[in-house]
Amino acid sequence: MMTSMLRVAQEVVRDPREGAERLAAFLRGLYYILYYRAIRRNVRIGFPFSAFAAVNIVGPGLVTIGKHCYAAKNVFKGWTIVTHSPEASVTIGDRCVMGGITIRALERVEIGEKTMSANSLIQDYVWLDRERVRTKIGHTALPDIKPVVIGENVWLGAQCVVTCGSRIGKDSVLSAGTGCYNMQVDDYCLVSGNPAKKPLPIEKLLKLKGEL
Repeated sequence: MMTSMLRVAQEVVRDPREGAERLAAFLRGLYYILYYRAIRRNVRIGFPFSAFAAVNIVGPGLVTIGKHCYAAKNVFKGWTIVTHSPEASVTIGDRCVMGGITIRALERVEIGEKTMSANSLIQDYVWLDRERVRTKIGHTALPDIKPVVIGENVWLGAQCVVTCGSRIGKDSVLSAGTGCYNMQVDDYCLVSGNPAKKPLPIEKLLKLKGEL
């Protein structure tokens, strides 16, 4: 804790304006850590946590946020995390920097460490009330509730939607506006389109660029 506070103090001395903003985010993050630890035993936020924007966590499920995470500024402010059942869980790894993110879980959403995102939606279901939808459309098979797993060091561009059953490999990139449903993405791939098209290995794209 002392190391983190010393680092923030050094920022204040080096650049008072930026340092004051970082200090405010650090203190706001500390407030969230203490508040949820005292009020919501099902929410665990690692220290340090920097909240440059609001963080709203609701629902009965388990929410775990790793150390050194940032709730970054965004036109769509803050983080919203919703668990819809006591069995639901949301896990965010260490050193994630995300702005304007919305996460909704009926079962499980897992985000690996060092993931970065703009305003995006991640949820492990399509319809919250599946039975009501089924009565409207008959016996047509509905999308199942399936975990969403996003690997380490993934970049989610603006307005991405990642829904039930999707697994995004580590070091991958989802371009702006990408929509993924029940999609399997290997490590180190670029995904684009809504609905998303076949992932492209980034290594091949870089080789192609070098040949042009």
